Amino acid sequence: MDTHPFLTAKKRTAPGHPERHLLGPTGARLWMDYMEAAPGFIGRADFIRKCNIPLLFSVSANGSPCRMPCAETVWKAEESRLVCDTAAFHFEERKLISWDDTAISLQTWRNRSPEPMRLQLVLPCGCVPGVPCAFPGRPAEMGVRMTMCAPDFDRSGTLTLRPGETRTFLISAKLYLEGESPSMSPIPKVPADMHEWMDEKCAEYLRWFDPIPSFECDDGLMTRCWHYRFYLLRKNLCAPGGTQPFFCEGRDHRMAKEPYTASGWEFARMIPLSVPMQVRDARWIPGAKEAEGTLRALLQCADEEGVFSALSLSGPPKAYAHFCQRALYEWYLVTGKAETVRALLPAYKRDAAKVYRRCKADDSLQIERTHALTGKEYQPSFWFFTDRCFPKKVRPAQEGYTALKRVDRSVYAYLNFDALARLCDLCKDADGAYFASESAKIRSDILNLMWDPVSQCFYDLHALTNEKAFVKNIVCFDPMWAGLTGEKHLPAFRYLTDPCFFALGSAFASCAADCPAFSSDGGWFGDYFKGPHGCMWNGPSWPYATALALDALARQSKEHGHRFDADFDRFLGQYTLQHFGEGTDVFPCLVEFYDSRTGRPLSEEADYCHSFYIDLIVRHVAGVEPEENGIRFAPVRTHLKWFRMRGLDIRGHRVDAECREGLYTYTVDGEKLPAGTTFFAY
Repeated sequence: MDTHPFLTAKKRTAPGHPERHLLGPTGARLWMDYMEAAPGFIGRADFIRKCNIPLLFSVSANGSPCRMPCAETVWKAEESRLVCDTAAFHFEERKLISWDDTAISLQTWRNRSPEPMRLQLVLPCGCVPGVPCAFPGRPAEMGVRMTMCAPDFDRSGTLTLRPGETRTFLISAKLYLEGESPSMSPIPKVPADMHEWMDEKCAEYLRWFDPIPSFECDDGLMTRCWHYRFYLLRKNLCAPGGTQPFFCEGRDHRMAKEPYTASGWEFARMIPLSVPMQVRDARWIPGAKEAEGTLRALLQCADEEGVFSALSLSGPPKAYAHFCQRALYEWYLVTGKAETVRALLPAYKRDAAKVYRRCKADDSLQIERTHALTGKEYQPSFWFFTDRCFPKKVRPAQEGYTALKRVDRSVYAYLNFDALARLCDLCKDADGAYFASESAKIRSDILNLMWDPVSQCFYDLHALTNEKAFVKNIVCFDPMWAGLTGEKHLPAFRYLTDPCFFALGSAFASCAADCPAFSSDGGWFGDYFKGPHGCMWNGPSWPYATALALDALARQSKEHGHRFDADFDRFLGQYTLQHFGEGTDVFPCLVEFYDSRTGRPLSEEADYCHSFYIDLIVRHVAGVEPEENGIRFAPVRTHLKWFRMRGLDIRGHRVDAECREGLYTYTVDGEKLPAGTTFFAY
């Protein structure tokens, strides 16, 4: 059995670390942050969040560790394969992690030496096959346990191969929490045909991809990127316990990876800031149940006041800016599941209203007092009013800068209130009038207070004086993305597409290059105080912001005579290229942010899930736009000579789209729509 050709690669390693191999499949709670080229699972395993477990199990040969840096490796979405040939032995391995958090290794050893070969299980200290064991340090405090199984090895963990003998065997380890009662043997019975059994485990994983819509086109990178983005969703699907499966930002963590220590920034958790981007893409999986699970899981990460927050292993909840209410509405447009909306609406209303009151200024704009909670830390506008503009040094602390009425927070508040007004109308909820009234006030204040008619751009404002912080941040295009603007605001796009401002070579910079504090790779006046991989929004290019800006370009282009179609097409191509940061001949690997001039990956989190791409292809390239009463067909003209999209599911209707030489064809439930049709009513 072979995987999809778009989901396989040779020697797939972590960005910037060629010795750290990646594993394709992930469990509900268990995954490999990275692993060494060696038998079994050596590297960094994580369970639920950050555990940094360096070893689940391995095998040594004749008393020597079996590191195999020169081995041939093949990465597949559903498994990894390792082949090593030496004068002493031939070794082959297939390994994966199943959804039930079992690490499985199928190994074949052939002894090529004239002497017996002694294989020895290598296990964490105190671990014995068939007996539950705990790990030292922090994972033990978290109650992480492991039971492993190696039926071919004797009680001392030894297996001896005669000269010329070949043996194939399974080793497995299941991780779980104290108090759970898994089977004492992860593989209760050794299968008669172990490779056939392993094939079925791989097939279980790949079945998740069966229903996804198909897309192919004459741009090979775009086709590959489509498939990769669905893999991103699957890899980052998790279920820590007590919730339905939901999407996390990444199966990785930044900074320290000290063994048995929960150190470093954690991505494998519910982070509301990321949810809207994840839902935008995941709603196109037929049934959209994972997107629904993510929207439901938000309720379990609310703080004591009902505000959706990122919960940590330690430290207080962090209430990042988000547009989750808008995401719920967009999910409803595709699924039509009004009963789910009714169930979630009270919690979503509570979150939006509380955030609005927490951040509300004397007008209807939203103040951000902690720059990191925008999700765009160190944007220079926060320091515009400090030390006569932009101090040469900034500190990673919560002082030294000015609280601002932020464009992004205010736009998110508008989107959330506007979405709630629509959802309340759907559910016959009387609060709809309040949300509609407040969203209109927010829109008015954004347009009247944040827009500068001279420079023709939107700006953050001083929280007390309403002075404009004259820094062109990438968020200045959020009002166009949200549909707040009119014809007079369109000149702002000249900054987005100008190489002297945001269009520096690799999608969009997070801050315009005319800002004195701009840096394409994230230093602050040459000071890399957060290290070479620290989050900075003073110039690097972030897929999160690029996706929003592309959506803005496409939306405004379709509303204004397609005048930005060529710009959308050009920068969608640059965004696609960012997925192939080390070259177009490699398997795609999206990270958190990039050098906005060169496209060089600046962060090291492989397969980062904090942006959207599938949604751009569906709504703007294919032109399939779900609305409340039907489907609008409105593509942006791109460089593609042809494409085919099959199997979109919109409220139970199957929708296909095709384009050849500029002629678009749409089919709903197998019936081709008349040429030139722009709307299909439910």
